[in-house]
Amino acid sequence: MKKSKILPLMLLTLGLSANSIFAASMIENEVYTAPLSKSINFKKITENYARTANNIYILEADLNDKNNKLDVMLNTNGISNRLSIKNTAPTIPGLVGAINADFFLMTKNSSSIGTLIKDKKIMSSPAEAYNKFANIIITDDGAVSFEYITDGVVVDNETKGSSQKIQIMNKQLSTAFMGNAILSSDFSYATPGKNSKNPKRVEVIVSPDGYVTEVRENSPSAPIPYGGYAIISYNTTGSDLKTIYSVGDKVTLTMDILKARPNIKTIIGGGSVLIKDGQKTWITNTIPGKAQRSALAITNDNKLLMVANDGRQALTAGFDEKDMQNYLYNLGVKDAIMLDGGGSTALYVDGKTQNYQPSERAVINALVLKNENQTGVIEKINVTPMDDIIYVGDEVPVIASAQATSGAKDTNYNTANMNLSSQGFQSTVKGSSIVPTTAGKGQIIASVGGVIGAADVNVLESHAHDSKNVKGAMPKINIYPDTQDQSSLITDILKFKIIANSQAGDINILIGNGDLTFSNKLNGENLIANTGTPLKTLDKTIVVSLNSAKPLYDNEVQIQNLDKALNSSAQNIIIAMQSGAKVGLLEQDVFDKKLESYAQTKNIYLIYKSDKYDAYKRGNVSYISIIDFKNNAHQNLSNVKYLQMFEDANGGLTYDYKAVVE
Repeated sequence: MKKSKILPLMLLTLGLSANSIFAASMIENEVYTAPLSKSINFKKITENYARTANNIYILEADLNDKNNKLDVMLNTNGISNRLSIKNTAPTIPGLVGAINADFFLMTKNSSSIGTLIKDKKIMSSPAEAYNKFANIIITDDGAVSFEYITDGVVVDNETKGSSQKIQIMNKQLSTAFMGNAILSSDFSYATPGKNSKNPKRVEVIVSPDGYVTEVRENSPSAPIPYGGYAIISYNTTGSDLKTIYSVGDKVTLTMDILKARPNIKTIIGGGSVLIKDGQKTWITNTIPGKAQRSALAITNDNKLLMVANDGRQALTAGFDEKDMQNYLYNLGVKDAIMLDGGGSTALYVDGKTQNYQPSERAVINALVLKNENQTGVIEKINVTPMDDIIYVGDEVPVIASAQATSGAKDTNYNTANMNLSSQGFQSTVKGSSIVPTTAGKGQIIASVGGVIGAADVNVLESHAHDSKNVKGAMPKINIYPDTQDQSSLITDILKFKIIANSQAGDINILIGNGDLTFSNKLNGENLIANTGTPLKTLDKTIVVSLNSAKPLYDNEVQIQNLDKALNSSAQNIIIAMQSGAKVGLLEQDVFDKKLESYAQTKNIYLIYKSDKYDAYKRGNVSYISIIDFKNNAHQNLSNVKYLQMFEDANGGLTYDYKAVVE
């Protein structure tokens, strides 16, 4: 399923765009939605501002569906090691998607900034700057919240009836750190042991079943039991550890928040809370600059949004935290939290990272969305082309998902390992994309395991013969290029011949003409189509002038003129381009779609400047080139032409080139 909306500039300047953070200049808001299961969708959103764009990617999962579960992705070689999301994701059974999560130290031996609890097992303590970095909390029943955690890790000595708060667990520490810290076997295989700064270091070794097996002092490094941990003194005497713990003591590792809320299953660190109960919050951890960003959000109807955007590119600068906050606020989410971003940003869906990554940065952990209750029996294939107006030669990304009889996504299959093909038009397959090689109405097909899914598409010609390129009985309109070329005597002779052949009843359109001497001598009604020329109505035809030498949408008046023409009752629209057929890179797709959508019911003729004559149809729009006199070599005088348009029996226009010298 796909929803696309082209937004008129006038509406945007009035501030009527719901979801844009730069509403005053957005020219298009385009949303493609690909269903992955009965309750999970992937969305790609493009907000186009003519000079820049926002590409936003959202994995949306309904948490009311108990098939959808959240988990944590870690490096199985130890949580002090970073991981590749795209390499690790395929190894996790049931994974639908994943997004990078906590901030971390950019060192070889790393550690997360925030809390890490997986399946009720404490693996890392909250951030030291607990009021800056919030956390994602997931309960046994799948409820998700974003909260700041102020308490550290607590070791309860059940034998002695005492408790000790240890603020730091499984973090890379500076040599200046003073106090006690915990290292578990998830983080390190061995204790640091004594050194020159800590000759009498105390280390309390705890077994996997929670018993103190050794209280060590002034000793070399020792192994940490698998599943166990060690309480270690740093730059202190460690006398408190010797007092509190004895061999044989039964101890429990916990946190105050876990005691108060025993239904907490998972906690993973993040950044600033952005939205709380539908309201913007104070940003507690500011990261300067616009870049790729990652975030999580919960909607009022309990949908989880994994959100990422592109950034640090010429045409997509990206978001800062305020931008992400505003975007999610305008979506109407209930709660939201910032995640690590920049080069760490990675939203993995359909077997690949969806956001643009010039290179992958290894991260400390990720949040994983899983689909459970996969029956192994595929009921249907969902097929979504991530484009709507398609031309021959376009590379059309496709997302196909196998849906089990339970409604869950069968995660054994992504688009890349399905069979892609087409019906009704010819095509080639390039990765997970279809490239049409012929035009026609048909289907994009994906199949696996004998089950077939299809999406209807209409592939348009990109450069085809134009049936309107035919000479009629009587010229209705003459269209001339710029005849200004004072350096050529031949040009003067050609202009003289045109003037001599002109008639009092002629309608003449001169595109970008600076030669007033010529235009003033032409017989008939003359329209000089220059930048800013008002609309001209000629019976059933409207002429509108556009200049794409600068970004098309920078000139509000010419876009308003174009929209007025397209929305008029006129049967024929002549678009007189002051330059070539192409417009700005980001504008081109919007411009093409706008013209094509109206060309279903109107005749649209785009006349543009070139160095060669060409007349063709792109989709349902006629593209016709003319050559300014100064750009025509004149070696062959029969090649100096202007354009004539003729009215057919239905009021439409046909056209043909007319040689000045025949």
